[in-house]
Amino acid sequence: MNPRSRNWLFALLLTAPMLVFFLGYLFNHSNDLAPTGFIQHDNVSYVAYAKQYLDSDKAGIFYSNPFNDADDYQPIYFQTQTILFAALLKAGIPPGWILIPFTLICSLICFRLLISIYDHLFTGKKYRAISIWLFAWGGGLLTLSGFFAQLIYGSSTVNSIFFLDPGSGWWGLNFGRALFFSCEAYYHVLFLGVIYCLLKKKWAGVLAISAILSISHPFTGIELLGIASAWLLAEKIVFKNKNIPAWLVIGELLILLFHIFYYLYYLNQFDDHRSVNEQYALNWRLRFFSIIPAYCITGLLALLSVWKINKPGKFFSQSQNRLFLLWFLVAFSFANHEMVIKPMQPLHFTRGYIWTSLFILGIPALHYLLSKLTTSVFQKFILGSFVLLFFSDNLVWIYSQSSARATSPSASYLNSEQEEIFALLKKHTTNQSLIIGADELIPYMSTVYTSAYPWLSHPFTTPHVAQKKAALSRFIESGETDPSWKGRDLIFVIDKKDSLAVKRASMLSFPATTLAETVSYKILEAVLR
Repeated sequence: MNPRSRNWLFALLLTAPMLVFFLGYLFNHSNDLAPTGFIQHDNVSYVAYAKQYLDSDKAGIFYSNPFNDADDYQPIYFQTQTILFAALLKAGIPPGWILIPFTLICSLICFRLLISIYDHLFTGKKYRAISIWLFAWGGGLLTLSGFFAQLIYGSSTVNSIFFLDPGSGWWGLNFGRALFFSCEAYYHVLFLGVIYCLLKKKWAGVLAISAILSISHPFTGIELLGIASAWLLAEKIVFKNKNIPAWLVIGELLILLFHIFYYLYYLNQFDDHRSVNEQYALNWRLRFFSIIPAYCITGLLALLSVWKINKPGKFFSQSQNRLFLLWFLVAFSFANHEMVIKPMQPLHFTRGYIWTSLFILGIPALHYLLSKLTTSVFQKFILGSFVLLFFSDNLVWIYSQSSARATSPSASYLNSEQEEIFALLKKHTTNQSLIIGADELIPYMSTVYTSAYPWLSHPFTTPHVAQKKAALSRFIESGETDPSWKGRDLIFVIDKKDSLAVKRASMLSFPATTLAETVSYKILEAVLR
C-alpha cells in the first residue's frame, strides 16, 4: 500500500469514534421513536436554509430566512454548503439524511488534512501514530474536573460531570469534539485547508479557500481571516519575509474587508436580519473555570516546547511557529471579545481552534515526554495514564452520548403521531401557509418537512421573536389575531396538554376546519378575511 493510501486509511480509522457516536444515535432509542437525522436542535436550521431554494417563488443564488413568517422577504443569504444541501434535497434525499453523511465525509477530509499538517511539521515516524491520535481526539481535564466537583459538591449542585464543558460538551473545545456539530466539520476542512496552504506556500489556494470560508460561515470566517491576515502582515512588514507575495497580503485583506462589509453592514440594512442579529448578541462566555481544565494539558505542553525544549527566540525564529502563536492569540481574543466589545456569542469562536493551536505548539514537548517515559515499567505506566487522561474528555463524552437512550420526542427523534402530522401538513400546505402553535417542535420542524412558514419556532433565528410571542399569547388568552395573519392560509397546531390553547380552539371568532385530531394534537385550518 502506498503512503497516500495508508494516510487515507489512517484518516478513516480516526473517524471511528464518530461512527460509534452516530450508531448510538441511530439505534439507541425507544421503539416508539424514529431518528430524524438531526443530532442536535440547531441542525434543523441548516437544511431549512437549503429548502428555501426549493420552496421560494424567487429564483436565484440567495435565500431568505426560513424562520420568517412569509415568502415575501428579501433573499440576502448565501453559503456554499447550503447550495449543496439544496441540490441533495432536489435529488430526493430526505431532509434528515443529509447532515450525517456530510459530517462523516468532511471529518474524514479533516483528519486527512490533520495528518498532512503533522507530516509537514514533523518528518520522523517515531511517535507519529500516537501523536496524531492525540491531535485528533485529545482533550483536557474537563471531565475529570467535573467528576471531582460532583464528589465535592454533590449531584444536587453539580448535575453532570460535563457541567464545566460548555453546552454539556456540545460547544467542542477540542479538535475532535467540534466536528460532531454537522457543518463545523465542513468549516474545519476549510480552516485547515488554509493553514495547510500557508505552510506549503500554496498562495492561490490560501485566497481561494479563504473566500469560500468567508461566504460559508461568519464566525469561523472572521476567525480564519483574522489569523491569516495577522500572520501575513507580520511576516511581510515585521519579519520581511520575501517568500510571501504582496498580492497575497492584499488579496487576504480584501476578503477580510468584504467579510466585514457583508456580515456587519450589508445584512444589517434589513430589518428581519437586524432583529436576528440582536437576538444572537448573547454573552455566551468562555469562563475561566472552563478555560483552565480545557487547555491545561495543551497549554503546558506549548509552554514546555517554547521555554524548555527550545528557547523562545529560537522557537519563534521559525515562520510556522509564529503562525501557530498568532493563531492562538487571535482565536483566544475572539473567544473572549466580550471584555472589549459587545459580545456576539464568544463561545462560537472556540470550536477547538484555541486547543488545536496550543496542541501544535506543544508537539515538541509531547515528543520529549514520549521519549522520556518509555525506559521502565513504572514510566510506561505514567505515560499510559497521561495518554488516557488526554483522551478522557472525548472518550467519556462519546460513551455518554452514544449510551444514553432517547425516550422522548425532540428535533432528533419523532414519534409516529408527529410523523403522521408532518405527512398531513406536507399535503395541505404551500409556501403561502403559516403554521401557528405554542409548541415549538411542530412549527420548527415544519421548515424542513413542509413548504409552510412558522409564526414562531427557533428562539433566536425567528425575527422579532418577542413581539411574535406576545402576539401568540394575546391570541390564546383573548382571541385577538395579529393583523399580518389576515388573508393567510393559517394552520393552528393545538397541543392538547395546553389547556388554554385547547380552550381557545373551541372559541374561535372565525370559521376553521379540523384537518386532523390525534391523541396529543389538534390541527385546524382557517383563512382570516
